[in-house]
Amino acid sequence: MAWRCGLLLGVHAVLLFLVVEVNAGDRKFPAGLNLYCNQKSCYDILELPENAEKTDIKKAYRRLSLIHHPDKSNLPDADARFMEIATAYEVLSNDDKRKAYDDFLAHPERHIWEHYGAYYQAVYAPKSDVRIVLLGIIAACSAIHLFSAKHWRDRQRDNILSQQRTKLWIEKRVYELAGGKTLTGKKASEAEQKLYKEYQAQATEEVLTTTLVDGVNLTHDEDIGILDSLAGRIMCWPLDIVNWFVFHIRWIVVFQIMHRPYGEEERQYRTRRLLKMQDRQWRSLSPEERADLTARELWLPENWDVYQEEKKAEAEERQREFAQSTRYKQYKRMAK
Repeated sequence: MAWRCGLLLGVHAVLLFLVVEVNAGDRKFPAGLNLYCNQKSCYDILELPENAEKTDIKKAYRRLSLIHHPDKSNLPDADARFMEIATAYEVLSNDDKRKAYDDFLAHPERHIWEHYGAYYQAVYAPKSDVRIVLLGIIAACSAIHLFSAKHWRDRQRDNILSQQRTKLWIEKRVYELAGGKTLTGKKASEAEQKLYKEYQAQATEEVLTTTLVDGVNLTHDEDIGILDSLAGRIMCWPLDIVNWFVFHIRWIVVFQIMHRPYGEEERQYRTRRLLKMQDRQWRSLSPEERADLTARELWLPENWDVYQEEKKAEAEERQREFAQSTRYKQYKRMAK
């Protein structure tokens, strides 16, 4: 049984990978290549020369199809002959198929897979302009990106605002903004209820402003726009490259060669890069936090070392507080 399977596999390999020449009149075709008109010439079937015009092909097809149509011919092979004529006309009337077929006739010595590739490219290659197809793909991907990003932000906002501690903080903040007055209830006037909604919106915005999820601020001011989509980034790509070169050339000339002091924008840029923060993360900090970090001049090695030591001490302090907390003790008891 095993030797039979091996023999069958060997036969298939020979049929697929070897090119055997078969005579068809005065022509030679690769055996087994039945993509066009089997082992016959499409031109010979339509009784045409290889340089025939489109009008000649159409006239020959009409003439021969009338003669060999199964409804009009009594010959026993009328069906097969009519199918040959229809197949030859389908190949020669299509510009792409005819080009591939003429190449096949001119180079029968090529490997069988080259002929298969040319045929399937002529038959199944998209007929639309590649540029239009590419623009359509980019537009579709950009629309999906915008929709998914907005949906993700809305879902994250809802998750944060639905937490009980967030609701309590907002109520507490509204109470503070109202100067210790209660603006809700049956006795609250219409003006007080309106003021309550304004304070509630302000408190909600404060929560979202101070909240980062995966480095992204969730405020409505930071919503993704057209320029953040794939199409927007592609359109802005040349301008981004120019801005990158201009910025770095200016930086080298002004601050490394001329040794001028940093301005406020450059100081913030150095601080943000040292802290490995994205621009959105940096802008999500309060003005006081940004000013405090910038004033520390962290780009100086001695200041950076002090900052690192402070962060390390804060992390150790948080770890000690957690180790002494009731929550950690409960976890240790459960782990035992």
